[in-house]
Amino acid sequence: MKHYRWLSLLLLTSLALGQGSPASSRAKSGTQLAAAGQQQRQPDLDEVPAPKVPSSQVPPTAAVITVQGLCPSSAASARKTAPGARAATKPASAAGCKTVITRAQFEKLADALNPQMPLPTKRQLAEAYPRLLLFGQKAREMGLDKEPQFQEMMRFATLQLLAQNLTRDLQNKAGDIPQTQIAKYYQDNPTRFQQVELLRIFIPKSKQHAPEAGAAAPPKVDTAADETAMKAVAEKVHGEAAAGGDFQKLQQEAFEAAGIKSQSPNVNLGKLTREGLPTNQQQVFELQAGQVSELLDDPGGYYIYKVVSKQLVPLDQAKGEIHNFLQQQSFKKQMEGMIGSVKPELNQAYFAGPGSRRGKAPTTPPGNKPPAAQPGGPPPQK
Repeated sequence: MKHYRWLSLLLLTSLALGQGSPASSRAKSGTQLAAAGQQQRQPDLDEVPAPKVPSSQVPPTAAVITVQGLCPSSAASARKTAPGARAATKPASAAGCKTVITRAQFEKLADALNPQMPLPTKRQLAEAYPRLLLFGQKAREMGLDKEPQFQEMMRFATLQLLAQNLTRDLQNKAGDIPQTQIAKYYQDNPTRFQQVELLRIFIPKSKQHAPEAGAAAPPKVDTAADETAMKAVAEKVHGEAAAGGDFQKLQQEAFEAAGIKSQSPNVNLGKLTREGLPTNQQQVFELQAGQVSELLDDPGGYYIYKVVSKQLVPLDQAKGEIHNFLQQQSFKKQMEGMIGSVKPELNQAYFAGPGSRRGKAPTTPPGNKPPAAQPGGPPPQK
């Protein structure tokens, strides 16, 4: 069927997409592998990559995949059909021959698709690969590889793989950051590495109303009255917190006032950096140890913070975070420079589709800016 002509491309794309940079998000390959006929649990490429099996246990020349019944008609067709595979030395019927892929050949393929491929994905590749070899051989026998549509698909797939390899190369080069640059960023941005130990009280703006005994319908709720009452509760709790009240006890009182029967959350947030809080609450980092914040109004409720202690994250602990951040910034700058060097122009009379307003269309759609590549942000928090 026509669908099967996509299987090889889907598998290559799915596994090659796992070649993300250390600082970027990793793509999943489960959907594409399922299209190749795999019904097993889809692996998570965020799993820790499995170490390579020691050579003493499985020699490079040992067979790791043996495909019984697949016998290329000649050594030349075998090389075309199964790159890296070797056919049985004696020609035989399909029922009596086999194709063997050694450990060295399989790892060459797996590393080309994804150098960090975890073991569960390698197993799925090994299970899908024989089927792809078979389909590839049959497709060539039918001359499907000569069709113009296939040639165009291959041209596009080549562009995709080249783009992925370029991205990986730029990411690796962006990671070559001197230690002096990391130290300078740490010194120039002390607030990013300020760490505070916080207590927090949350007061909801709405109440929970239990149904009255024997009532056929839920109680009627006056939302405005509830919000007014909870604001008064929040102001009272804030006053007691500022006077030195126990935060955990005050949190429980706030939940009881809101009609929440469950146990109140732990008020101790531990040590956080600035990026650990929403932007509209980061002002608490300006407080000194022992101080209580003002009553912070948020759409979901009210917040009260108390600073227990303040310190800076040591440079040794922050080095990894700074390295990743600077790598992302360097990579983003390179990508934006390349993308910005070209100016695509789309024919709106063609792409607008039927039913659109006719007339002279702008050469470039309004707001058609090049997409940013892997936008950077502040270093991830510890």
